[in-house]
Amino acid sequence: MQDHHCIWINNCVGHENYKIFLVFVLYAATASFYSLALMIGGALHSVPKDEQSGIDSPRKSLVICGVFVCVMTLALSILLVWHVYLILHNKTTIEYHEGVRAMWLAEKAGNLYHHPYDLGVYHNIVSVLGPNMLCWFCPVSRNIGNGVRFRTSYDIPLSTPPSKAEKHLAMS
Repeated sequence: MQDHHCIWINNCVGHENYKIFLVFVLYAATASFYSLALMIGGALHSVPKDEQSGIDSPRKSLVICGVFVCVMTLALSILLVWHVYLILHNKTTIEYHEGVRAMWLAEKAGNLYHHPYDLGVYHNIVSVLGPNMLCWFCPVSRNIGNGVRFRTSYDIPLSTPPSKAEKHLAMS
């Protein structure tokens, strides 16, 4: 199953590589913030204040690079926040857009729309990042399930404790 083709990694993003994609965007956004902080610090503190500002001034180079890094940081941050939102609601990009239409149709008919794959915040995170919290930020993928059939909120009542078989499946 694939969600969409991503121009950032020139590959399709789906069940098998979504966690790796998310960790990549997280690391890229973090590196962008760090680069931006270094450039701002360099522009403010490394060049003496009384230096003549010419065409080839180091400060001008830092400002020009800083503008590009600022745009990249903003784009990566928006992308990261968007995908965190999608994970918290257990949606793919395509499911989000289909859900907007489904919600509109349900409201038009006087009904409420509930996304069937929304299992709750913790279970949604575990379904993407895996059950081991220590591995959440590692770019390795240990997927739960086969990518064809996914657990829905209708499969198991949330008030029922997980069975031994489910615990075993979650650990493997």
